[in-house]
Amino acid sequence: MEVITESQKIELKEQLPQILMRIFYVCKSDPNFPLKDKIKQVEGEIKLLKFKSQRQDALVKQSTNIKNDLDQRIEVLTVKNFDTKARLLEELGSGI
Repeated sequence: MEVITESQKIELKEQLPQILMRIFYVCKSDPNFPLKDKIKQVEGEIKLLKFKSQRQDALVKQSTNIKNDLDQRIEVLTVKNFDTKARLLEELGSGI
């Protein structure tokens, strides 16, 4: 009799965070789990930090938009200022 062994590479389809989330879900649903209150407290802190992060991201986007708008206005005013100076010099009889 001949024994044939096949070596197959086993790949995990799930990532570690997904596995940990499942473990914590099971622990939270168990009424006798001793750290249930601590998990809820940490989840509340995580939720608060995510909210703050989203709010800061929105502020960063808003400030970027304001900066871009101001840069465009400065460019337009610079061109307008140059044109006004050139027109004034021409009216005074001088050239650029």
